[in-house]
Amino acid sequence: MVKAANKHRREVHFNVGDSVFLKLRPHRQSTLKQAVHSKLAARCFGPFTISKKVGSVAYKLQLPKHVRIHPVFHVSQLKRVIGQHQVAPALPKELEVDEELIEPEDVLQHRISTINGNSISQLLIKWKGKPIEEATWMAYFEVVNQFPSFSLASRRFFKGHLYGQKNAWNGLRMLYS
Repeated sequence: MVKAANKHRREVHFNVGDSVFLKLRPHRQSTLKQAVHSKLAARCFGPFTISKKVGSVAYKLQLPKHVRIHPVFHVSQLKRVIGQHQVAPALPKELEVDEELIEPEDVLQHRISTINGNSISQLLIKWKGKPIEEATWMAYFEVVNQFPSFSLASRRFFKGHLYGQKNAWNGLRMLYS
């Protein structure tokens, strides 16, 4: 039984300074922008240099600074580079950190929209550093969840009533205290 279990396993060791390709986990790769044919999508990215061995089966890679994935990977996600010159795709743009982080500056309006029979409170958000023409509607709960430091309690339409709810001001006081 052990022989059958070990049939598809491989004993792999890398040294610090070795070049390896990185295989993204299938669920991580599926969350990235889909190619027209997933069969033609890149299977490995790199090559990257191993900077440190972490534990017995994990390695830390030297990834570009603009990438927002953790640099430590299990040995099963790495594949040794063979030869000198390898052409491989760069990491996808979706894993890069955006240079400009968009934050809300002000709430211009509010409305209640009915989506699939449910009433949803929406806010018209003006973004920092963007013209007023680029203001977008966002659901109230999305604003609260994505931007917890953005205080809605001081906004002009929260004085007394919030979307027809008389006790909304008290609810906001509890939410932000």
